[in-house]
Amino acid sequence: MKLLFKTILIALFACFISTSHALKPVSINGIAPFAKGKEIRFYYYDDLLSKTKILISSTKINDTGFFSVKIPALETRELIININTTEGSFFIEPEKTYQLTLFTKEQLFNSLNATLLGNSINIRIKQSDSNELNWKINYFNQYYNYFLYKHAPAIIYLVDQSIYDSLMNIIIDKFPISDNPNDFYSVYVKFRLAEIDRIYYKKSYDKLYSKYLDSKYIYYHNPAYMDFLTAFFNNFLYSGTKYITKQILYQNINDLNNYFRLLDELGKEPMLVNEVIREIVLIQNLKSLFSYHEEFNLVNILSLLKKAGENTKFPEHKKMAENSIKQLMLLQKGTTAPDFTLKTIHNETIKLSDFKGKYIYLHFFTTDCQECIREMLIIKKLHETYSQKVVFISVLLDFETTRLYHFVNSHPEFKWKFAHFDNDFSFIDNYRVYALPLAIIFDKKGNILSYPAPDTEKMTSYFFSLFDPINQKQ
Repeated sequence: MKLLFKTILIALFACFISTSHALKPVSINGIAPFAKGKEIRFYYYDDLLSKTKILISSTKINDTGFFSVKIPALETRELIININTTEGSFFIEPEKTYQLTLFTKEQLFNSLNATLLGNSINIRIKQSDSNELNWKINYFNQYYNYFLYKHAPAIIYLVDQSIYDSLMNIIIDKFPISDNPNDFYSVYVKFRLAEIDRIYYKKSYDKLYSKYLDSKYIYYHNPAYMDFLTAFFNNFLYSGTKYITKQILYQNINDLNNYFRLLDELGKEPMLVNEVIREIVLIQNLKSLFSYHEEFNLVNILSLLKKAGENTKFPEHKKMAENSIKQLMLLQKGTTAPDFTLKTIHNETIKLSDFKGKYIYLHFFTTDCQECIREMLIIKKLHETYSQKVVFISVLLDFETTRLYHFVNSHPEFKWKFAHFDNDFSFIDNYRVYALPLAIIFDKKGNILSYPAPDTEKMTSYFFSLFDPINQKQ
């Protein structure tokens, strides 16, 4: 009985300790005067190799432009803020409170391709001083960019070592850093400066590796570190080394499809002795090798990435492998398409799954995309010919939903289905709708048949080939 009582006390004490040490979420309050009534979304990068974003939280900006949100944070992370298709980011530290004011170029804010046009959300942190992380990083970045602008020619064309050292000492003296591996700012500055060294010592791989990467520390969530690591090992396997030849890659990828043997072979390269870095490099480079479809078995590459995710000891590597597979397979022919929910002018909901058993031609447009609207003249003829076999849907991507009603009523000659994306921005991301014109064709099972679809001028011959009885028998 005493033993049971003691066990209960220990368990309660452990529970109290873990609860008392739980980190409070980051508190963010802010104003975005340009986005009253809009949804604001907050993302982390799930991993900085694939740069897959994961939604952490979302809320609505009220009629005065105010928003408030709580964000879980166990360590310093880059937080991405997204409104419509415009985004910006800043770094958050655990348990801190941030007061933000957001700005943007309002003339571009309502554009579908706002980011491609160079628009972003600028973030001002109230009461930020020279000790605040974002202030320090922004100040460093401004000087760093100025330094590169002024001295890049000398660095690229390999000035004498003494001159290079003198140039680097200018910026190193201005931004002293500590050797503390837990100091996010110091790691950030160190690896941004490492990028300059990588330019100057571009053929001295051993020197760069020993100076920056021969360490037990892997800074998975520090963008400067991960940018340097991935740039350093970019195309590393395909380029080949003394220890990693094309023959080794062909044998272990195409012939054997053996993950563990391939990993062991890479371990013979001195810069890949560290098993943590070796796995990251393998995942990164398998993803790159996927583009060499004439040389490598793509099914085997996907299989090796899957095995990497299943067998790794490191949770971050599992994310890298799984996200890489998702990116490589997204919208590929024969893959299952992400389901979607669209709204018609009658506020009815339509889904991809509603049309199984028929081909689907999904066409995207905005009211200011004249080429998209001109395409509809060809779609009209396609619809008249193939409406019994193909469901035609044109999706309006204007952020103002009422524009769909006005457009449909202004064009009674267009008889197929029209819908609005209902301001579901995950739909835009899932289907990579970042530039128009664009259309996608789905097969009868709801799988991707063609992304992007051929130009509308070629669709008549495409459908003729698709529905030709001889081809169907084949």
